[in-house]
Amino acid sequence: MDEKRIRARHVVHFIFIPLVLLCLGLIGLGAFWGEWAGARVPDGGVGLNELAALMGVALLIVTIALYWLAIMLQKVRQSAGGGHHRPDAETISLLKSINERMLLSDTAKRIAYREKDRAALRRAILDDIAKQDFEAALAMVDEMSQVYGYREEAEEFRRQIDRAREADLERKVSRQIDHIDELVAEEKWEEARREAAAISRVFPDVPRAQNVMQHVKDKLEQFKKDLERQFLEASAREDLDTAMELLKKLDRYLTNTEAEPFREVARGVITKRRDNLGVQFKLAVQDHEWHKALTVGEEIIQDFPNTRMAEEVREMLDQLRDRAAQERSARGY
Repeated sequence: MDEKRIRARHVVHFIFIPLVLLCLGLIGLGAFWGEWAGARVPDGGVGLNELAALMGVALLIVTIALYWLAIMLQKVRQSAGGGHHRPDAETISLLKSINERMLLSDTAKRIAYREKDRAALRRAILDDIAKQDFEAALAMVDEMSQVYGYREEAEEFRRQIDRAREADLERKVSRQIDHIDELVAEEKWEEARREAAAISRVFPDVPRAQNVMQHVKDKLEQFKKDLERQFLEASAREDLDTAMELLKKLDRYLTNTEAEPFREVARGVITKRRDNLGVQFKLAVQDHEWHKALTVGEEIIQDFPNTRMAEEVREMLDQLRDRAAQERSARGY
């Protein structure tokens, strides 16, 4: 029996002594590796040397607990082999003590890693905010508050997330409004209205997004006022070509009620423009400038299609085209 006890005790020592040496080696490595390797770790970070030391301490605690448990189990077996059916009070007390120490070691480990976990959680939250993954950041903030109990810091992170989310939304809305202003500058009003309606739907909680439809309406009203002013100025200086182009644009935008104040001026511009084109056409025909006569004649048909002048030009159109072709051929182009 003594020989068996000695052999069992040797087996226990054979297993646990190398484990203890390994733990001490990890602790020593963690303690001196930073100096040997010259490692530098950012503030709040965990270096390999610190990780090795923590692993060594944790493993040493577990190894000692398991060693005591193995010794106690040997005693229990010896008591059972010696005719005792139950472990004695001393053995039971030792087993309870081991259990309490193991529980205490788990608590110690949680305390040891608590600050590291908190620092890692902070970095993860800030990283998600930088990536604009606000939902993931809020989930970790809830964990910081509920699991670790840092409620005040969690509230500060929530405020930071709200500010970052608002700034991100503001940037997105600003880009969309800039795009709408580009469409307005190109006079693509229907497309601008569709974009404005889409922004209002996508960003219902952003005031600027809700006001963008009115923004487009205001731009259109200003555009019409500018056209009206330019038309009146061109008419006053008798720039009939510019006035007619502006009048065509106004016709697309003004309602009958809005156009009423400009009807008299518009009739005067149209009459003068028609008479000027008639004079230019007659002079070109008289001077046998067939290409110019063809160009002016086509303009008369386009701008005044229902007039007697346009009807006369249509009757001469084929003849004008033939003579304009002969004129180009004679000039060598």
